[in-house]
Amino acid sequence: LEASRSSSSVSRLMPKVLLVLTSVDKYPDGSPTGWYLPEAAHPYMKFKQAGFDIEWASITGTATCDPSSIDASKDDKECMDFIKEAIAGASQTKLDDVDTGAYDAVLFVGGFGTMWDFPESAACEKVIKAMYAAGKVVAAVCHGPIVFKNIEVDGVHILKGKEVTGFTNAEENAVGKYAVVSEPSGPGSCEDVLAAKGALFKDGGVFEANVCIAGNIYTGQNPPSAGPLAEAVVAALCK
Repeated sequence: LEASRSSSSVSRLMPKVLLVLTSVDKYPDGSPTGWYLPEAAHPYMKFKQAGFDIEWASITGTATCDPSSIDASKDDKECMDFIKEAIAGASQTKLDDVDTGAYDAVLFVGGFGTMWDFPESAACEKVIKAMYAAGKVVAAVCHGPIVFKNIEVDGVHILKGKEVTGFTNAEENAVGKYAVVSEPSGPGSCEDVLAAKGALFKDGGVFEANVCIAGNIYTGQNPPSAGPLAEAVVAALCK
């Protein structure tokens, strides 16, 4: 029995996590966007420190880091280290080609680009439903939770009655993007969409770290929440 326990614990020393990026690199007006650097870099570093296997995918197999997020992260050592060691390998796999059974958790990285491909992605829906049904961690940060917009399980929205978070309306207004993400330009803000679907949307304060856990769905509100969200995922996978 002890040998069996030891073998089992060794096999679980390195959980495998999939990070999913948007493939949209422009706003509707043509100005640049993409995925947001610290929302990928901070989780990556947390997972790396935990000894996890980390793999990447994006909607089309290509992805662009929002240039404004690079400029805003010049003094963030983890972000700069990530650019040096990992950014080149991110997102070379198309999400459709991913075997969800190989992963213990999925994290949908944020960035404004997500608003225009995550909600309508059949590949995202497939991944979420498979991992949710298997009891695996399904996580999303900042704008990433918009991925849940159209996900239903047995005719009920996946977030109905669950405490969740995402980039808030106050934060959208703070960066001047509420009208851009709202219909008809966008899918609707995370707060508006998720609340309308019956989620219990939790606002932790403008650019304050905030993580919600509802069963095996984990959400983080904004860039400062990316690291704490990843820490919560690490804790879940290392139980």
